Amino acid sequence: MKYFKPDFELQHFSNITEDWIKTNRVQTIFSDLDSTLATHDLPGGNDLEAWIQMLKDQNVQLVIASNNNQARVDRFCKPYGIIGFGKCKKPSASEIRKHMTNLGAKDETTIFLGDQLFTDVWCGKNVGIRTVLVHPIGQEHEPIQIVIKRKIESWIKKRW
Repeated sequence: MKYFKPDFELQHFSNITEDWIKTNRVQTIFSDLDSTLATHDLPGGNDLEAWIQMLKDQNVQLVIASNNNQARVDRFCKPYGIIGFGKCKKPSASEIRKHMTNLGAKDETTIFLGDQLFTDVWCGKNVGIRTVLVHPIGQEHEPIQIVIKRKIESWIKKRW
């Protein structure tokens, strides 16, 4: 069970502040997309735009790592001027490790941000980087398979 336990659990992505970044020596954030940064299949809000600008001001690279298709990732990333990868096969580490290598991201200064234990946290653990679990955004719009996974995740969280 502890393999699914994140290194950090925060309410919202915006809790990753300038001070948090400095304290935790973060230079790269690999982040899930749907329900982590935006409601499933929707663009992000003004809070996301401000957060991305803060990351850029701090020279922190945000990289979207989604199991969704590349078209969804591209539609999301383009307005913010960030890079993203679809079909990442989370929780497998291979795609994330490949992208980290290509970007020059180091394990000790990279975190994985997400809203799910079975894809995001597990993936970050498989890669060997720190993980941050956030509460999901827009749960009322999630597909049924995610709703079912959340029930199992809740059971696991009670056993930490």
